Amino acid sequence: MNVSLWDVAAKAGVSATTVSRVLNAKKDTRVADATRQRVLTVASEMNYSPSRAARTLRSRSTMNIGVVVSCQRNPFFAELLDSLERLVVDAEYDVLTDTGHRVQGQGLRGWPVDGIIMWASPLYSIEDYLGQSVVGVPTVYLGERRPDNSDYVAHDAHQGATLALGHLWEKGHRKIAFVVPESAPYLVTDERRVAYLDFCFAKRIEPMFINVAGGNLVGKVDHSAYRHGGYAVGVSLAEASADERPTAVLCYNDLIAIGLINGSLTKNLRVPEDIAVVGFDGIDEGRYHLKTLTSVVSPYVRSCEAALSILLDRIAGSGSVVPRQIVHPMSLRVGASS
Repeated sequence: MNVSLWDVAAKAGVSATTVSRVLNAKKDTRVADATRQRVLTVASEMNYSPSRAARTLRSRSTMNIGVVVSCQRNPFFAELLDSLERLVVDAEYDVLTDTGHRVQGQGLRGWPVDGIIMWASPLYSIEDYLGQSVVGVPTVYLGERRPDNSDYVAHDAHQGATLALGHLWEKGHRKIAFVVPESAPYLVTDERRVAYLDFCFAKRIEPMFINVAGGNLVGKVDHSAYRHGGYAVGVSLAEASADERPTAVLCYNDLIAIGLINGSLTKNLRVPEDIAVVGFDGIDEGRYHLKTLTSVVSPYVRSCEAALSILLDRIAGSGSVVPRQIVHPMSLRVGASS
C-alpha cells in the first residue's frame, strides 16, 4: 500500500506542510525538535519516502503553486485566497494567483507552476481556463463535488442548504423562496438548488425562485453586482403584498442576502418579522451587519488545508494514484436575520 504525506500527517497529528518541512533535507527552525522527531519516527514506521522520480522532479521544481479563484471582489473568495496564500507560503512555495472572469487565464499563462489549486464549478476544468499548457500539471479543485476523476475537496452544499431550510421550517415558514443569480449553466446542477427542490418536494410546498436581476433590472449579474441585485429584490419584496411575497428566503450567497436585507429595511419591510433571510458562505461581513446574518458557513480553512495536502502529495509523486475526493460538511450560524 502506498503511504501518502497525508497519511503521515494524520498519524503524527500535524499538518502535511509540517511533514513536508521535516522531510526536507534542509532543517526548518520553525518546527520544534519534538515534533520533528515524532514525524520522522512515524514516517519511518510507515515506510514513507517520496519516489526517486519525484526527487528528480523536485530538483527541477519551480517552487510555484498556482491558485485560481473566481473573483476577489466577493469577500468569500478574498478570505479563501488569503487562507490559501498563508498555507502555500508556509509550505515554502510562492503563490501565483489568477482571478477575474474577463482575464481568466492571463495571470498564470506563461508562468511555470508545480501544481494548481482551483475553485471551479463542476462543469469547468483548469484546461478550460489555461488550455493544453497545463495538461499533466497536478491540480486539486475546491468547491462542489465533481463528476470526473479529478482530485477535489468539496463543501457539502446540499447538506448545508438542507440545514438552512430545516431551520426556516422549524421557525414556522411554509412559503420559502430561493434567491439565485441569473440563469447560468452551472445552476442546473448546483447542489444548493437541488437541495431546495428536494426540500420542497419532501415538504410538499411550491418552489419559488427569485432572480437577483430582479424587477426591471437588466443585464448579467456578476460578483460585483450581487449586493445590488439583492438590494433590488429586497425593495421589490417590500413593495409586494403580503400574499404575494414569501415569508422567508434562502439566498445563493451572503452578498445577495446582505443586499436583500438592506433593500427590505429601506422600504420598511421588517427582518425577520416580515421576512426571514438566510445567506450562504459565512463571510465575516455578515457577522457584523446591523441584522446579523444567519448563514450556511463554509469550512474553507479546513478545505484549503486538505487541498494543499493532496497537492503536495501529487507534486512529490507519493501516495495512491486513485483520485482523492473529500467532502466536508457545512454548519449553520444563526443570527438576527431569521
